Parts: sequence; C-alpha cells; structure tokens
Amino acid sequence: MKILARFLMLFILLISQSIFAHSDHSHRTISDTDALSVASNVVKSLTSRDAGLGFGKLSQSWASLPAKNTVINRRGSGYYIVSVINENEQKTLYILMSSSGEVFDVNFFGVFEGIE
Repeated sequence: MKILARFLMLFILLISQSIFAHSDHSHRTISDTDALSVASNVVKSLTSRDAGLGFGKLSQSWASLPAKNTVINRRGSGYYIVSVINENEQKTLYILMSSSGEVFDVNFFGVFEGIE
C-alpha cells in the first residue's frame, strides 16, 4: 500500500510539473534596435535562399546595405513594419514582424493583409 501511495504521489507531482511548464506565458517585447537587427538578418538570409514569398532570392546587393537603409516604417499594437531600402535597385523591402520579433511576411509593397 505504501508503494502504491508513493507511486501515486510521484505521478501527481510529475503531472503538475508538466502543466506548469506548458502554461501560457508572454513573449518578451523587442526594442526598436532589435527589430532593425531582425530585419537585417532576414534580408541577408533572403539573399541566400528563396523563401517562397513570390519574389525569389534577393540579389547580393541586399546583403551589404548600410544600417541607415533599415528603418522602422510603422509600429502598431503588437507589430513592426520595417523597411529596407536598396538604392542601387531603387526598391524597398517591407518586413512585417510581431513585437516579439517573429517575422510574418515580407514584400515590396508595404501592404499586409489584416494590418490597419
């Protein structure tokens, strides 16, 4: 009986730890500087692979853009839209990300569905 009671107590403790480990928690909010850094990293990665976003792989000129070419275009409740300007190609790439730094979409139009 003692063994069964101990096993049951151990089982309850293990289950409760699992529940607490997977409970809902908030993500940290990134700073403006972090958002610019995320955008720069996204652009660099898009020069090495086609992410299936409709425009293919970016040319290598995007990989070496100065930091001044990456600016926060718009900041809203829970999101950033960062623009990256390539003066050589006369194009601007827009990156939609959450306020925690998760990238949702990238395009050359700056318009994202569901964003007001």
